[in-house]
Amino acid sequence: MRLSLDSSLASSYTSRSQAARVVTEAWVAENLYCPSCSSDALSPTKPGTRIVDFLCPECHEPFQLKSQSHSFRSRVLDSAYGPMVQSIETSTAPSYLFLHYRPREWMVNDLFFVPRHFLSSSFVEKRPPLKPTARRAGWVGCNILLSSLPAVARVDAVKDGVDLSPKDVRRAWHAFSFLRDATPESRGWIADVLACIREIRGPEFNLTDIYGFEERLREMHKDNRNIRPKILQQLQILRDGGVVEFLGHGKYRVLFVSQTGEPSGDSSFERAVAPRAKRIGARSDSG
Repeated sequence: MRLSLDSSLASSYTSRSQAARVVTEAWVAENLYCPSCSSDALSPTKPGTRIVDFLCPECHEPFQLKSQSHSFRSRVLDSAYGPMVQSIETSTAPSYLFLHYRPREWMVNDLFFVPRHFLSSSFVEKRPPLKPTARRAGWVGCNILLSSLPAVARVDAVKDGVDLSPKDVRRAWHAFSFLRDATPESRGWIADVLACIREIRGPEFNLTDIYGFEERLREMHKDNRNIRPKILQQLQILRDGGVVEFLGHGKYRVLFVSQTGEPSGDSSFERAVAPRAKRIGARSDSG
């Protein structure tokens, strides 16, 4: 991909945010491919289209673009809270595209996708209503909580100014595509259990390790009183999706490789993605 942005498009705008929006949207339309299929382009939606900024012309995967001149951290400002939550609950939310550019050089520095099959209500944080003196008094916005997502939900396409292979990007995208059939509640549970597995760090773990996070999960899912059975249910889903392998006697092994195809050790779990490949010697989980 050409990583340079066309800064000339910003010359007619006095607002920095508007200029950045126009420049980055033009770059996506001219350079970016679809991570969900073999299409080498994404098409802009019509002006005024809510939530969705781009569509794949082949598989029709929807995307919303978030771009900024500094690195993305735990929170990202988003639009209205109500429509966002509704789109997640009805499984109509788009996938996200996060683009970090260097403003002096007008160069793409980092770009990553968050597939919509990872989205759940924990992805959204409700902001306080606007004050009565505001032009849109009472309006309630939201923040995107990147910190609530497991590391594998981030699919890098450009990292530190280097574009990654589209083949590796698409492999990472499809690693968890089995989550598309899950309910938003189930996706939230799976994301939370994945985060716990990440903290264990080792390539193998047992139920005792996971049960050590029982109180945290209980606090996150206060309406559920059967935390351990719910943990087992998520492990079975991850096993069937080829994310973990059941070794017997309550033991599991994480199956993953990095996006570059190299084996990932414990310290690189943050950048790992699980291949939805054929599991070798997989056995049934008695739980």
